[in-house]
Formats: sequence, C-alpha cells, structure tokens
Amino acid sequence: MANKPSERSKSYTKPVELNLIPYMDIVTSILIFMLFTSTGMLQIGVINVNAPRYKDPMEMGSGVEDNQTEEKQLNLTVGITYKGLFIAGVGGVVGGEGSETDGEAEKKTKSPTIPLLTTDQACRDALANNTPPPASCYDYPKLTAEIVKIKDVFPKETKVIIYAQPDVPYDVLVKVMDATREKDGRALFYDVILSPEIA
Repeated sequence: MANKPSERSKSYTKPVELNLIPYMDIVTSILIFMLFTSTGMLQIGVINVNAPRYKDPMEMGSGVEDNQTEEKQLNLTVGITYKGLFIAGVGGVVGGEGSETDGEAEKKTKSPTIPLLTTDQACRDALANNTPPPASCYDYPKLTAEIVKIKDVFPKETKVIIYAQPDVPYDVLVKVMDATREKDGRALFYDVILSPEIA
C-alpha cells in the first residue's frame, strides 16, 4: 500500500557525512612541497658587517701598546662620494688620476682615487651638480684591481672601513662591499666596518 502524501513529508532521510580527511591530506602535502621547493629558489646573501667601535676614554691601560698595535694595522678605508671612490690607509689617500703629478697635497686629497665614469649623461650631470650619481657611474672593476694591489702588500689584513656621503644609493654600498670582498675566489678584505656617513 502506497504512503499517503502527509506521511511522505515526515519520512526520515539519513544525513550524509562529509569526509574531509582526504582533502586535508592533499592540502598538507601541497604545502609541504611548496615550502621545500621555495627554500631552494630563495638565495640569501650574508655580509659580514661590523658596527663602528668606540673606545671608552675613561678606560685605563698602557697607551704605548695600543699605539703600537694601531700603527701595525692598515686601516683600509674606502669612501663613496659624489665625485668617485677614495681609497685610503694609514699612509694616506691613494692618489687619483693625475694627482701624482700635482705637487699639492690639497689637490691630492680632493681628487678621488677612482673618479666617476663619465660615459653616461646621467653621470656627467650628477658630477656637475654634485648630486648622488646612479650605481652605474662607479668603476667597480678598477676598485677591485686597486684592492688586489693593496692585498698583495698586506696579505694578512682582512678589515675594510667603508663610508659614504648622504643619499648615495644603497646598491652602490653593496657593490663596493662586493668589489672589496674577493676576486676570482681569492679573499680580499671581507671584514666590513661601516663608518658613519660624511657630509
């Protein structure tokens, strides 16, 4: 005998349970796969940089020993300016182009060791207006060549002090650090000390 319409509406239907476990397994597997593959694509550069160190003037000690150790150090300094790159050490500033023929010490210190490249109009404009030049205006291979010459004379020295004028692009600072760090697998000056900016 057929059910009446009033009885059909009250008939019980069994609820269906949704099984989420297979979906969660798939999502978890995809997440783990993505984490492992993304770390292989990500390259992280680590640069060894030290903050400037200041000696306490109240510290007592034998000043003679401190002076002797300071005299033995090179204190290599690379300055990034709007005119170019300066390379200096304990003995003074490494002469720039044409500065060796000039007898005046004042011109020697004002002329950069490695002047800006002037092949690009943007570099010439920055030099004329005394504004921060683009990163392409600096001669990084020539900087590395000069640093190699210094390393040949001071093979045990590893520290370099780098300073920059205000508003020099950050990528210039990084490229200068790279240029002073190594050449063809040979370690040069890899202990970088950032000096406060100059005016």
